[in-house]
Amino acid sequence: MKQAALVLAVVILAGPAIAQDLPPGVLLLSRVKAHMREELQRLATISCVETVEREHQPPKGKLHPLDTIRLEVLTNGEKELFASPGDRKFSENHPMSYAGSGTLGNGLFGPYLKDIFVSEIVASEYKGEEEAGGRLLARYEYRIPLLFSAQTIHMVEGSGTVSLQGSYWVDPRNYDVVRLELNAGDFPPMLPVTEMKTVITYARTVLSDRLEVLLPDTADVRLVKQSGEISQNRVGFTHCRIFGAESTIDFNAPDAPEQPPRFGAATVDETLRPLPPGLPIAVKLSSQISADTTVGSLIEGVVENNVRMKRDVVVPAGSPVRGRIRRLERYAEPFPYFVVGLEFTEVEVQGIRRLFYADLISLEPAPGVERFLTTSNTTERVENGFGGMSSRQHQERIALYDLPGVATFFWKGSRLELPRGFRTEWKTRPLNP
Repeated sequence: MKQAALVLAVVILAGPAIAQDLPPGVLLLSRVKAHMREELQRLATISCVETVEREHQPPKGKLHPLDTIRLEVLTNGEKELFASPGDRKFSENHPMSYAGSGTLGNGLFGPYLKDIFVSEIVASEYKGEEEAGGRLLARYEYRIPLLFSAQTIHMVEGSGTVSLQGSYWVDPRNYDVVRLELNAGDFPPMLPVTEMKTVITYARTVLSDRLEVLLPDTADVRLVKQSGEISQNRVGFTHCRIFGAESTIDFNAPDAPEQPPRFGAATVDETLRPLPPGLPIAVKLSSQISADTTVGSLIEGVVENNVRMKRDVVVPAGSPVRGRIRRLERYAEPFPYFVVGLEFTEVEVQGIRRLFYADLISLEPAPGVERFLTTSNTTERVENGFGGMSSRQHQERIALYDLPGVATFFWKGSRLELPRGFRTEWKTRPLNP
């Protein structure tokens, strides 16, 4: 017994020394994998509104907006079901069935993370630390060989499995994956594709008083064909909520073309009732936001004035509005500024929670707040046609991606202090476009 205790003590004392001898990033990766396994196990059945802004570029043409698609996605981290926003029937059909043409993808919630962090077939290599959005992140490179890849590309010309490789960035403070980049390769002959790249950003999302999970926040997908045709999708997820406690769904229902997946008594979360479309709502922020506020933090506001529909008060003044910090990024170049995103998801009307599904109309004019940002102002000398020279100024103007219920704006300056009482104006929209 004494000998066994002595051996155990030697192992324990040698532990820190062994950890110090590990290559950089190995111990962190072990902790990240354990954390992500736990996160994926805690992922409940949730639904989110998915907004996809699609762009298309024909061969030898210019990139132009194609359309905007909104779907409601229901997922348990393994499978995804889709419906039109507000519809009561989810389907296993590929989301392309809602678009008819162009490019549209799925699988952005759990499968990629499980392949990289849960399976033992993917090796990762530490590449050092990088600064992004005011945070110091650790970057790793990975590769999923074709033999073990589950990534399939479906096109009119054909379908096939491809390999994946890329990088992911983790926050060493809490072991969250912040960004994941996927590059497809080993395209089979039946796929006329030369490039497919997907970039997913993740953020902590509060789903209930007891459940906070890591979910996809945005995604960018780019597909290039051999002909030179390019399709680009910008995807944003909003209004994520846990599926109703009284609702059940069987994600493993038998495959039958004529039968939808098996649901319980309800197929939507009835706890959040929609508001009528076209209502103007002014919201004053109750929470104070500074540079130290973390993404995912809960925020609150109040409705400023009575919201009426004809003569009836639909939303009384003072009704609480709730949401979260969606974005809070710090940049130093070309001058100090922040990108701030406030996502409002619900308003409580006389004790009844209602879905805050609205378009941002305006922001209160305030020092530092800008809807657009001019990042450069260069002067170019050109001939004026009369034998002389004249000056021409170039300015780069950046706009932010608009999502329902999300107020995204710039704050110019090195110190962010968004005060209580900051006012935003909205107009409710129908769930079905």
